[in-house]
Amino acid sequence: MGSRLVRCGSVLRLVAAAVLAFGFACSGWATGTAHAEGDTAGADRFGACLASQKAGDLLILVDESGSLKSTDAQAARVQAAKYLVDTLGRYADRTHSQLDVAIAGFSDSYTVRADWAPLSEASADSVKTNLDTLARRNDGLDTDYWLALDGARQTLASHTQGDPNRCQAISWFSDGKIDYSPRAGSKPYAPDVDLGTQAGVDEMINRATEGICRDGGVADQLRSDGIVMLAVGLGDQAASNADFDVMSAIATGTGLNGKSCGGIKKPKPGDFYPVSNIDQMLFAFDALNPDPHIDDTKPVCQQGQVCQEARHNFVLDRSVKAVNILGSGGLPGIVPYLISPSGQQLQLPKEEGKKQGTLDGMPVQFEWQSDSAQTVSIQSADSPQWPGQWAIVYVDTTGQHGDAVSRVNIHISTDIFPALQADPDSPWRAGQVMKGVKFGLVDGAGTPIDPATLAGDAVMSASLAVDGGAPVEVLTSVPKAAIGDPIDVDLTKVKAGAATLRMSLVITTAPAQDPQGAQIAPGTKLSPQQVDSPMQILPKVGLPVPGQHIDFGDVQGTKGATAQLEVTGPGCVWIADGEATKVVAGPEGIGTVSVTSSSSGPGNCLKVDKDQKATLPVTLHTDHDGHGGLNGSVPVHIAPQDKPDDAQTVDVTFSASMTKPLSTTNFVLVFIAALLLGPGIPLALLYAAKWYTGKIPGVPMLAERIPVEVDAGAVQRNGEPFAMADTDLVTPVPGLAGGARQLTVHGVQLSTVNGRSPFGTAQVKVAAPGYLSAGSDIPSTDASGVHAVLPLAVHGKWVLLHNPGGADNRAEVLLMVRGQSDVPERQKLYEDIERRLPDLLAGLRQRAAGANLLTGGGPPPSPFGAAAAGPPGADPFAAAGAAGPADPFAGAGAG
Repeated sequence: MGSRLVRCGSVLRLVAAAVLAFGFACSGWATGTAHAEGDTAGADRFGACLASQKAGDLLILVDESGSLKSTDAQAARVQAAKYLVDTLGRYADRTHSQLDVAIAGFSDSYTVRADWAPLSEASADSVKTNLDTLARRNDGLDTDYWLALDGARQTLASHTQGDPNRCQAISWFSDGKIDYSPRAGSKPYAPDVDLGTQAGVDEMINRATEGICRDGGVADQLRSDGIVMLAVGLGDQAASNADFDVMSAIATGTGLNGKSCGGIKKPKPGDFYPVSNIDQMLFAFDALNPDPHIDDTKPVCQQGQVCQEARHNFVLDRSVKAVNILGSGGLPGIVPYLISPSGQQLQLPKEEGKKQGTLDGMPVQFEWQSDSAQTVSIQSADSPQWPGQWAIVYVDTTGQHGDAVSRVNIHISTDIFPALQADPDSPWRAGQVMKGVKFGLVDGAGTPIDPATLAGDAVMSASLAVDGGAPVEVLTSVPKAAIGDPIDVDLTKVKAGAATLRMSLVITTAPAQDPQGAQIAPGTKLSPQQVDSPMQILPKVGLPVPGQHIDFGDVQGTKGATAQLEVTGPGCVWIADGEATKVVAGPEGIGTVSVTSSSSGPGNCLKVDKDQKATLPVTLHTDHDGHGGLNGSVPVHIAPQDKPDDAQTVDVTFSASMTKPLSTTNFVLVFIAALLLGPGIPLALLYAAKWYTGKIPGVPMLAERIPVEVDAGAVQRNGEPFAMADTDLVTPVPGLAGGARQLTVHGVQLSTVNGRSPFGTAQVKVAAPGYLSAGSDIPSTDASGVHAVLPLAVHGKWVLLHNPGGADNRAEVLLMVRGQSDVPERQKLYEDIERRLPDLLAGLRQRAAGANLLTGGGPPPSPFGAAAAGPPGADPFAAAGAAGPADPFAGAGAG
């Protein structure tokens, strides 16, 4: 693998300014790229959505390539991700939000490591246990962005729960650019490119990059789904621009070296954070914290004493509920001191685990996250010592770091949000001026707050963003005293359809005062608390209201798919034949995309009475099949029920996850081709040649059959982590002299199967009476999905065996190696089993359950609760649940 950087995604605004303010170097905080406010646009947007919807999804997507053994040997990526989980768990509890988290890994493939689960402070430990398994997942062959992003798209699409406005983000971490290990084989997005040469590797990199970054490609498919990308790249800062040009372009639209990616660049798709160590990683993940914050850098005090010039000051008042600080002195031996408004100090010494202290009678919790970074939490709003000017100061206890710089992200939680006081009797309608609209403030539970009760100051702004139109300014820097005043909102130039009301609240805490009431420090101005509320701008009175979105789900485009669009009356609704469909992102080469309805004109429109609901059938069809997300919009005609000719149109968005049927050899075409070739290549000769070569090679073999268990996503052997024993692979397998078409290995029958096509190669069918099975190669099973197949060269392969009537987490694994194989070659096979077996078992049981083959052990398991979406190793271009590649004329193997 080449030089690699780590990129980890984040989901909110905190770290955005922090991570980019400056970087860590070996000797301290080095000056890094200066990032403007726009550099946190992605994190801000996800946080604003979450503040409004109180529900969302975060997919933690982590690189598992082999280079991590050197770039992140201590698994700092896991430590940083665990910090993120703790932070968001507390936020979800405090704001009454439902935040679901899933974990996925990628290298030469994409795998869900932990399925969707609600995140709270109570469940955080369970999620962190799943994250721990990533520490040892660092032996992948490639850094395949295409498979990673397409897999992430499908994982998130499956969890939208029918809500087109659901908040979704990817926190993406990698330590390198797109790269592949040279070897025989191809990728599903470039099946004609062989990775066996360097030229093939270079071409694959080009194909993957183009597939992601073309207009409408994978990057645009994610963006048009509203998914925010928060990427973190780990590596040497000097190499980051070149190595992470593509990754940063995927995240933000434009790369560090100017690479352009995708056609959808507004709003800014996401954020990118280059990091080079654990502290920077922590700050990058901290960007996901939605709470208002301040970030600051200061020098470090010398001579081992607190000094004035190094104070990171912040002023609290009674409106502040809690403070959480992520800070770092940049180097070991630099220790923070927390200072209360009265001037009392509390040293926060380096110790293992979570610690507690007391400052001015107020409890303080802190934990060191690395040799130089720590988190600090204080919650004492009821204490009389709470209001006033606080500070955190970093002191060099070694006397050796005179040029050190400290950095902090201080999250100040007010639990105060801007809100629209919606009037259900006065919906917003296009073409009108809405009179007497009121805004206000609410807490995390939605309870109104009187702005006058704020101890400090507040300024509120709001604008209405409508697809295809210029934003409408609604409020501009309205002061606290006027936030609740009624206003008029001009919608005369706004079209009916989906819109977003973007609200922003900037709070400045009350000034700090001395005991006599004199001001000693101004209040602290917090970063904006943003809220993005989806809205539907209704058409004028008397017209029907179509739904905002059509979700077609999984679709094979040439077969078409039908969905229902809900319509509220009164009125008449249709989609005109030949209506131009606007596609913003989709698979390449699918041809014309048509969205039609049986109600295709005024004469056969869907009629709906006043206040009644009905559904308009809508059909999606494409000229050709493809694989990927398809997003666009279609004009829907609406008219009064008694005046169908007096119509207007509303653009309704649609989405589909397109699947491509497995490309298998068409026997009829092969047969015709053989006949056309004539006597030069007799068909019988082709069959004979295939039969003659269809043998398991006559190479000496050693084999082992080992019982295993899967516990918390890890493979165990006799209660210990799965590993090679000294007594393994010492027994020769008889019957291979000259090759074999039938072979028994530790009770498992291997048989070659030619298939009906005269072309291609034979396969090996695996039979183990009483067991389900799956092989280590692609395809892993025959068309049944529960019986393993292997290539003829079975040496260096393994087979998973599972008793359908036994415990759901128990299995056996059959390993086969060359008799002359060395220890490193064998060890690699054991590592492959440890890495892939849990998911292979989960998928095997899932397919067995679908075929009613399970007779015990409970429901099909996944070590992380994930449901496998098809045979392990199945073509990702096939529909979910499709069997792996197989010859359509033979139950076992491809021809």
